[in-house]
Amino acid sequence: MSEDTNFERDDSMSHPTIETALDLAFERARSDEDESGIFYDALFAATVFMPIRNAYNENGEESDTDAQAIEPLVWEVEGNETLLLFDTEERLARWANEPMNYIGLPGSTFFKMFQGELQVAVNLAVAPSSVMIPAEVVAWLHDRADAIVETEEVPAGSGLDVTAPPELSPEAIGRLTAKLAGLRREIHEAIVFSLAIDAEEEDAIRRVVLGVALTVGGIEDADAIATSLAETAMVAFDGKRAFEVALLDPESPLMTAARNVGIRLPIVDLSSLH
Repeated sequence: MSEDTNFERDDSMSHPTIETALDLAFERARSDEDESGIFYDALFAATVFMPIRNAYNENGEESDTDAQAIEPLVWEVEGNETLLLFDTEERLARWANEPMNYIGLPGSTFFKMFQGELQVAVNLAVAPSSVMIPAEVVAWLHDRADAIVETEEVPAGSGLDVTAPPELSPEAIGRLTAKLAGLRREIHEAIVFSLAIDAEEEDAIRRVVLGVALTVGGIEDADAIATSLAETAMVAFDGKRAFEVALLDPESPLMTAARNVGIRLPIVDLSSLH
């Protein structure tokens, strides 16, 4: 489905300088069609800014806080109704040329909200990553964004105690890194941490967890990826340590806590090291 997006540079734009992670991902997708998923992953991870109509409260007065009244502005682009997204506020301002209400939100949240009724223009004519995403691809991205929530394997709640993991041997880290390298198109981020649920209870069990954030392309094979990683972990630790794999939303509180104390495993192309 992702191949339906036309990753061609917009020669009409007047600001071709690469400035953001989305620009870099677009350039990779433009030069190699197999890398198209990299662009969508960057779009999910970015904060995107969307022009909206003035918000009004129930009394008909303008409101900055009534989220239920927020409505995106729709433009006609190339003969089709279009939603506009920009990956920086400066780029939105450059396009608008006048004051405009807008909202900023994670790209993954945007695609959870919109199911593909309209096409989406990203950085329209103001950046190297200026691209039109057809409505059918927006629908596909909506399904992928919805699936991210369904991969949350560890229960969320105030009873979670996230700490640094016990010391891992170089051999164990090496095995896990090698496995992640083979899944670098499917896995965006991987962190090892220690987790106890309801830690205040006497019978609370602390386990070592590999928290994984999947790419857009990896979500479809989430169960198989989790199983494969768990099998590798069992071999890496000779079955002597309780080790679990958790598929996590990159914006979840659990993944955020893990980033602060855990061990981030590299996801690299090992062939490039030889």
